[in-house]
Amino acid sequence: MTRYCCFLLLCCVGVQCWAQSSISGEIGIAFQKEKEVKIHLSRIKLEDFPSAKAEKSIATTILDKEGRFSFRELQLEKKDALYHIYVNTVAEALGAPKNPDRFFVFSAQDSIHFTKGKKAFEKYTNTNTADAEWQRLRAYEARLFGTVLSGEDSLSPKHLVHLRRYAKDSLQILMVKLIGIKQLDQQELLDVDIAKNPEYYLALLEELKKSELERSDYLFLENKLAFITTEKAEYKFMYSTYINIFLGLIILCLTLYGIRKKRRPKPDIEQLSHQERTIQQLILQGKSNKEIAAELFISISTVKTHITHIYGKLRVANRKELFQKAPYR
Repeated sequence: MTRYCCFLLLCCVGVQCWAQSSISGEIGIAFQKEKEVKIHLSRIKLEDFPSAKAEKSIATTILDKEGRFSFRELQLEKKDALYHIYVNTVAEALGAPKNPDRFFVFSAQDSIHFTKGKKAFEKYTNTNTADAEWQRLRAYEARLFGTVLSGEDSLSPKHLVHLRRYAKDSLQILMVKLIGIKQLDQQELLDVDIAKNPEYYLALLEELKKSELERSDYLFLENKLAFITTEKAEYKFMYSTYINIFLGLIILCLTLYGIRKKRRPKPDIEQLSHQERTIQQLILQGKSNKEIAAELFISISTVKTHITHIYGKLRVANRKELFQKAPYR
Protein backbone atom coordinates (compact mmCIF):
# COMPACT_ATOMS: atom_id res chain seq x y z
CA MET A 1 0.00 0.00 0.00
CA THR A 2 2.84 2.35 0.85
CA ARG A 3 4.54 1.67 -2.49
CA TYR A 4 1.29 2.33 -4.33
CA CYS A 5 0.86 5.70 -2.61
CA CYS A 6 4.44 6.67 -3.38
CA PHE A 7 3.91 5.76 -7.02
CA LEU A 8 0.81 7.97 -7.23
CA LEU A 9 2.68 10.81 -5.55
CA LEU A 10 5.55 10.56 -8.03
CA CYS A 11 3.08 10.56 -10.95
CA CYS A 12 1.36 13.67 -9.64
CA VAL A 13 4.68 15.43 -9.19
CA GLY A 14 5.71 14.40 -12.70
CA VAL A 15 2.50 15.65 -14.22
CA GLN A 16 2.84 18.92 -12.33
CA CYS A 17 6.43 19.39 -13.51
CA TRP A 18 5.41 18.66 -17.11
CA ALA A 19 2.50 21.12 -16.89
CA GLN A 20 4.88 23.88 -15.82
CA SER A 21 6.85 23.43 -19.03
CA SER A 22 4.72 25.33 -21.59
CA ILE A 23 7.58 25.44 -24.11
CA SER A 24 9.49 22.22 -24.70
CA GLY A 25 10.78 19.93 -27.40
CA GLU A 26 13.69 18.08 -28.91
CA ILE A 27 16.06 18.83 -31.76
CA GLY A 28 17.93 15.53 -31.87
CA ILE A 29 21.65 15.12 -31.44
CA ALA A 30 22.75 17.39 -34.27
CA PHE A 31 24.63 19.53 -31.78
CA GLN A 32 26.12 16.62 -29.86
CA LYS A 33 29.67 17.79 -30.62
CA GLU A 34 29.07 20.98 -28.71
CA LYS A 35 29.92 20.75 -25.03
CA GLU A 36 26.97 22.88 -23.97
CA VAL A 37 24.21 23.80 -26.39
CA LYS A 38 21.99 26.65 -25.22
CA ILE A 39 18.44 27.25 -26.40
CA HIS A 40 17.43 30.90 -26.22
CA LEU A 41 13.93 32.35 -26.05
CA SER A 42 13.24 36.02 -26.82
CA ARG A 43 10.22 38.23 -27.28
CA ILE A 44 9.96 40.55 -30.29
CA LYS A 45 7.70 43.56 -30.53
CA LEU A 46 5.48 43.49 -33.56
CA GLU A 47 6.81 46.88 -34.61
CA ASP A 48 10.35 45.41 -34.84
CA PHE A 49 9.42 42.24 -36.75
CA PRO A 50 10.92 40.65 -38.84
CA SER A 51 14.19 42.12 -37.53
CA ALA A 52 15.41 40.31 -34.44
CA LYS A 53 17.91 43.00 -33.43
CA ALA A 54 15.62 44.57 -30.85
CA GLU A 55 14.37 41.34 -29.30
CA LYS A 56 14.22 40.98 -25.53
CA SER A 57 15.75 37.85 -24.05
CA ILE A 58 13.36 35.97 -21.77
CA ALA A 59 15.05 32.70 -20.85
CA THR A 60 17.87 30.32 -21.71
CA THR A 61 17.99 26.56 -21.19
CA ILE A 62 20.51 23.83 -21.91
CA LEU A 63 19.99 20.95 -24.33
CA ASP A 64 20.31 17.60 -22.55
CA LYS A 65 22.21 14.59 -23.89
CA GLU A 66 19.14 13.23 -25.69
CA GLY A 67 18.60 16.52 -27.48
CA ARG A 68 15.60 17.59 -25.39
CA PHE A 69 14.91 20.94 -23.77
CA SER A 70 12.22 22.72 -21.80
CA PHE A 71 11.67 26.15 -20.28
CA ARG A 72 10.23 26.53 -16.80
CA GLU A 73 8.86 29.47 -14.80
CA LEU A 74 8.60 31.72 -17.85
CA GLN A 75 7.39 35.31 -17.64
CA LEU A 76 5.14 35.26 -20.70
CA GLU A 77 2.62 37.80 -21.96
CA LYS A 78 -1.00 37.01 -21.14
CA LYS A 79 -2.05 38.12 -24.62
CA ASP A 80 -0.63 36.92 -27.93
CA ALA A 81 2.93 38.03 -28.61
CA LEU A 82 5.76 37.19 -31.00
CA TYR A 83 8.55 34.95 -29.75
CA HIS A 84 11.85 33.79 -31.20
CA ILE A 85 13.51 30.52 -30.24
CA TYR A 86 16.99 29.73 -31.51
CA VAL A 87 20.25 27.89 -30.87
CA ASN A 88 23.34 29.97 -30.29
CA THR A 89 26.67 28.10 -30.43
CA VAL A 90 30.32 29.01 -30.62
CA ALA A 91 30.46 27.66 -34.19
CA GLU A 92 28.01 30.31 -35.40
CA ALA A 93 29.98 33.08 -33.75
CA LEU A 94 33.09 31.88 -35.62
CA GLY A 95 31.41 32.24 -39.02
CA ALA A 96 29.66 28.89 -39.50
CA PRO A 97 26.19 28.77 -41.13
CA LYS A 98 23.39 30.26 -39.05
CA ASN A 99 21.91 27.93 -36.49
CA PRO A 100 18.21 27.01 -36.77
CA ASP A 101 15.54 29.22 -35.25
CA ARG A 102 11.80 29.78 -35.33
CA PHE A 103 9.40 32.69 -34.85
CA PHE A 104 5.98 31.90 -33.39
CA VAL A 105 2.97 33.51 -31.75
CA PHE A 106 2.35 32.49 -28.15
CA SER A 107 0.68 33.49 -24.88
CA ALA A 108 0.86 32.43 -21.25
CA GLN A 109 -2.25 30.26 -21.68
CA ASP A 110 -0.73 28.19 -24.53
CA SER A 111 1.71 25.31 -24.82
CA ILE A 112 4.07 24.43 -27.64
CA HIS A 113 6.18 21.35 -28.26
CA PHE A 114 8.85 21.01 -30.94
CA THR A 115 9.38 17.57 -32.45
CA LYS A 116 12.28 16.09 -34.37
CA GLY A 117 12.59 16.97 -38.02
CA LYS A 118 15.17 17.46 -40.74
CA LYS A 119 15.88 20.85 -39.19
CA ALA A 120 15.59 21.94 -35.59
CA PHE A 121 12.33 23.76 -34.70
CA GLU A 122 10.92 22.81 -38.11
CA LYS A 123 7.96 20.84 -36.75
CA TYR A 124 5.91 21.69 -33.70
CA THR A 125 2.43 21.67 -32.22
CA ASN A 126 1.08 24.92 -30.78
CA THR A 127 -2.25 25.50 -29.08
CA ASN A 128 -2.23 29.17 -30.11
CA THR A 129 -4.81 29.87 -32.84
CA ALA A 130 -3.07 33.02 -34.09
CA ASP A 131 0.13 31.09 -34.69
CA ALA A 132 -1.78 28.41 -36.62
CA GLU A 133 -3.24 31.12 -38.88
CA TRP A 134 0.19 32.69 -39.35
CA GLN A 135 1.71 29.36 -40.35
CA ARG A 136 -1.03 28.95 -42.97
CA LEU A 137 -0.14 32.38 -44.30
CA ARG A 138 3.54 31.42 -44.48
CA ALA A 139 2.70 28.22 -46.32
CA TYR A 140 0.54 30.18 -48.78
CA GLU A 141 3.33 32.71 -49.36
CA ALA A 142 5.81 29.90 -49.94
CA ARG A 143 3.55 28.39 -52.62
CA LEU A 144 2.81 31.77 -54.19
CA PHE A 145 6.37 33.03 -54.38
CA GLY A 146 7.55 29.67 -55.63
CA THR A 147 6.37 30.91 -59.03
CA VAL A 148 8.98 33.67 -58.88
CA LEU A 149 11.68 31.05 -59.26
CA SER A 150 10.14 30.05 -62.59
CA GLY A 151 10.75 33.53 -63.97
CA GLU A 152 7.61 35.44 -63.02
CA ASP A 153 8.02 38.99 -61.71
CA SER A 154 7.61 39.11 -57.91
CA LEU A 155 6.15 42.64 -58.19
CA SER A 156 3.49 41.64 -60.67
CA PRO A 157 -0.13 42.63 -59.96
CA LYS A 158 -0.99 38.94 -59.87
CA HIS A 159 1.04 38.39 -56.69
CA LEU A 160 -0.33 41.51 -55.07
CA VAL A 161 -3.92 40.56 -55.79
CA HIS A 162 -3.45 37.04 -54.42
CA LEU A 163 -1.68 38.18 -51.25
CA ARG A 164 -4.16 40.94 -50.48
CA ARG A 165 -7.13 38.70 -51.25
CA TYR A 166 -5.76 35.98 -48.98
CA ALA A 167 -5.11 38.48 -46.18
CA LYS A 168 -8.58 39.97 -46.58
CA ASP A 169 -10.64 36.78 -46.95
CA SER A 170 -8.65 34.10 -45.12
CA LEU A 171 -7.02 35.90 -42.20
CA GLN A 172 -9.33 36.63 -39.28
CA ILE A 173 -6.86 37.67 -36.57
CA LEU A 174 -5.69 41.28 -36.81
CA MET A 175 -2.26 40.48 -35.42
CA VAL A 176 -1.65 37.96 -38.21
CA LYS A 177 -2.94 40.41 -40.82
CA LEU A 178 -0.45 42.93 -39.51
CA ILE A 179 2.37 40.40 -39.70
CA GLY A 180 1.44 39.63 -43.30
CA ILE A 181 1.44 43.34 -44.15
CA LYS A 182 4.85 43.80 -42.54
CA GLN A 183 6.14 40.95 -44.68
CA LEU A 184 4.75 42.71 -47.76
CA ASP A 185 6.55 45.83 -46.63
CA GLN A 186 9.78 43.90 -46.19
CA GLN A 187 9.46 42.62 -49.77
CA GLU A 188 8.81 46.21 -50.97
CA LEU A 189 5.34 45.28 -52.15
CA LEU A 190 3.27 47.28 -49.67
CA ASP A 191 3.60 50.73 -51.25
CA VAL A 192 2.55 49.32 -54.62
CA ASP A 193 -0.53 47.65 -53.19
CA ILE A 194 -1.53 50.69 -51.11
CA ALA A 195 -1.50 52.77 -54.29
CA LYS A 196 -3.81 50.23 -55.97
CA ASN A 197 -6.13 49.56 -53.00
CA PRO A 198 -6.09 52.55 -50.64
CA GLU A 199 -9.66 52.00 -49.40
CA TYR A 200 -8.87 48.50 -48.12
CA TYR A 201 -5.88 49.68 -46.09
CA LEU A 202 -7.71 52.72 -44.73
CA ALA A 203 -10.52 50.46 -43.51
CA LEU A 204 -7.97 48.07 -41.98
CA LEU A 205 -6.26 50.96 -40.19
CA GLU A 206 -9.57 52.01 -38.63
CA GLU A 207 -10.09 48.41 -37.51
CA LEU A 208 -6.62 48.32 -35.96
CA LYS A 209 -7.29 51.57 -34.07
CA LYS A 210 -10.37 50.00 -32.47
CA SER A 211 -8.49 46.82 -31.48
CA GLU A 212 -6.40 46.06 -28.40
CA LEU A 213 -3.15 46.19 -30.37
CA GLU A 214 -0.70 48.87 -29.35
CA ARG A 215 -0.44 51.85 -31.68
CA SER A 216 3.29 51.26 -32.07
CA ASP A 217 2.48 47.89 -33.68
CA TYR A 218 0.70 49.45 -36.66
CA LEU A 219 2.36 52.87 -36.66
CA PHE A 220 4.33 51.95 -39.80
CA LEU A 221 1.05 51.42 -41.68
CA GLU A 222 -0.43 54.63 -40.29
CA ASN A 223 2.63 56.56 -41.50
CA LYS A 224 2.37 55.04 -44.97
CA LEU A 225 -1.29 56.01 -45.17
CA ALA A 226 -0.71 59.51 -43.79
CA PHE A 227 -0.50 61.09 -47.24
CA ILE A 228 -3.80 59.45 -48.26
CA THR A 229 -5.63 60.56 -45.12
CA THR A 230 -4.16 64.04 -45.55
CA GLU A 231 -5.32 64.21 -49.16
CA LYS A 232 -8.78 63.00 -48.15
CA ALA A 233 -8.97 65.57 -45.36
CA GLU A 234 -7.86 68.33 -47.73
CA TYR A 235 -10.39 67.18 -50.34
CA LYS A 236 -13.19 67.12 -47.76
CA PHE A 237 -12.15 70.57 -46.52
CA MET A 238 -12.04 71.95 -50.07
CA TYR A 239 -15.39 70.33 -50.93
CA SER A 240 -16.92 71.73 -47.75
CA THR A 241 -15.48 75.17 -48.55
CA TYR A 242 -16.96 75.16 -52.06
CA ILE A 243 -20.34 74.03 -50.72
CA ASN A 244 -20.31 76.78 -48.10
CA ILE A 245 -19.36 79.40 -50.70
CA PHE A 246 -22.10 78.18 -53.03
CA LEU A 247 -24.71 78.23 -50.26
CA GLY A 248 -23.46 81.66 -49.17
CA LEU A 249 -23.93 83.03 -52.68
CA ILE A 250 -27.45 81.60 -52.85
CA ILE A 251 -28.33 83.20 -49.51
CA LEU A 252 -26.81 86.51 -50.63
CA CYS A 253 -28.78 86.46 -53.90
CA LEU A 254 -32.02 85.64 -52.09
CA THR A 255 -31.35 88.41 -49.57
CA LEU A 256 -30.65 90.98 -52.28
CA TYR A 257 -33.72 89.87 -54.20
CA GLY A 258 -35.84 90.23 -51.08
CA ILE A 259 -34.45 93.68 -50.34
CA ARG A 260 -35.00 94.79 -53.92
CA LYS A 261 -38.51 93.43 -53.94
CA LYS A 262 -39.22 95.12 -50.64
CA ARG A 263 -37.90 98.45 -51.86
CA ARG A 264 -39.76 98.26 -55.18
CA PRO A 265 -42.62 100.77 -54.96
CA LYS A 266 -46.16 99.54 -55.41
CA PRO A 267 -48.33 100.92 -58.21
CA ASP A 268 -49.04 104.56 -57.43
CA ILE A 269 -52.81 104.33 -57.68
CA GLU A 270 -53.31 107.24 -55.28
CA GLN A 271 -51.59 109.63 -57.73
CA LEU A 272 -54.21 109.10 -60.46
CA SER A 273 -56.38 112.15 -61.10
CA HIS A 274 -60.17 111.97 -60.99
CA GLN A 275 -60.34 111.89 -64.79
CA GLU A 276 -57.64 109.19 -64.98
CA ARG A 277 -59.53 107.07 -62.42
CA THR A 278 -62.69 107.42 -64.50
CA ILE A 279 -60.88 106.39 -67.67
CA GLN A 280 -59.23 103.47 -65.83
CA GLN A 281 -62.67 102.21 -64.73
CA LEU A 282 -64.00 102.50 -68.26
CA ILE A 283 -61.02 100.57 -69.62
CA LEU A 284 -61.62 97.84 -67.03
CA GLN A 285 -65.23 97.72 -68.22
CA GLY A 286 -63.87 96.79 -71.64
CA LYS A 287 -64.65 100.01 -73.50
CA SER A 288 -62.52 101.23 -76.40
CA ASN A 289 -60.84 104.61 -76.68
CA LYS A 290 -63.58 105.82 -79.02
CA GLU A 291 -66.31 104.77 -76.60
CA ILE A 292 -64.52 106.43 -73.68
CA ALA A 293 -64.13 109.68 -75.66
CA ALA A 294 -67.82 109.71 -76.55
CA GLU A 295 -68.93 109.03 -72.98
CA LEU A 296 -66.69 111.71 -71.47
CA PHE A 297 -67.18 114.22 -74.33
CA ILE A 298 -63.42 114.48 -74.97
CA SER A 299 -61.29 113.79 -77.99
CA ILE A 300 -59.67 110.42 -78.70
CA SER A 301 -56.21 112.03 -78.48
CA THR A 302 -57.06 113.29 -74.99
CA VAL A 303 -58.14 109.78 -74.02
CA LYS A 304 -54.82 108.39 -75.30
CA THR A 305 -52.89 111.01 -73.32
CA HIS A 306 -54.74 110.06 -70.10
CA ILE A 307 -54.14 106.38 -70.80
CA THR A 308 -50.38 107.03 -71.26
CA HIS A 309 -50.33 108.78 -67.87
CA ILE A 310 -52.27 105.91 -66.28
CA TYR A 311 -49.80 103.34 -67.70
CA GLY A 312 -46.82 105.35 -66.41
CA LYS A 313 -48.19 105.80 -62.91
CA LEU A 314 -49.27 102.16 -62.58
CA ARG A 315 -46.13 100.85 -64.39
CA VAL A 316 -47.99 98.78 -66.95
CA ALA A 317 -47.43 98.53 -70.69
CA ASN A 318 -50.86 97.64 -72.04
CA ARG A 319 -54.47 96.93 -71.18
CA LYS A 320 -53.71 93.30 -70.34
CA GLU A 321 -51.28 94.33 -67.60
CA LEU A 322 -53.77 96.96 -66.42
CA PHE A 323 -56.37 94.24 -65.93
CA GLN A 324 -53.77 92.24 -63.93
CA LYS A 325 -53.26 95.27 -61.68
CA ALA A 326 -57.01 95.62 -61.24
CA PRO A 327 -56.96 94.19 -57.62
CA TYR A 328 -54.89 97.20 -56.60
CA ARG A 329 -57.45 99.79 -57.75
